[in-house]
Amino acid sequence: MTVMHFLRQAKNKPEIFPIVGILGFALGGAVYMSIHQARAPDVVWDHKDNKFPWQDIQEGQQVKLNTVNQKYDSRWNRTHW
Repeated sequence: MTVMHFLRQAKNKPEIFPIVGILGFALGGAVYMSIHQARAPDVVWDHKDNKFPWQDIQEGQQVKLNTVNQKYDSRWNRTHW
């Protein structure tokens, strides 16, 4: 089913637009949070070379998703997986 075919059929049933919008927003948020959590410093991907990735965090680096009224020197990035 193509997008144009879906839109043509949706004209007859407009109640489908909120459902599609909510599902799209929820799936987008789930993908974003999955990617964010996979890149978190407390997740270990490589048990041989980097057993404790959270020890690489220096003082003054931001690792939180959201910071309110806090100032950090830099943002922590995972260097290797």
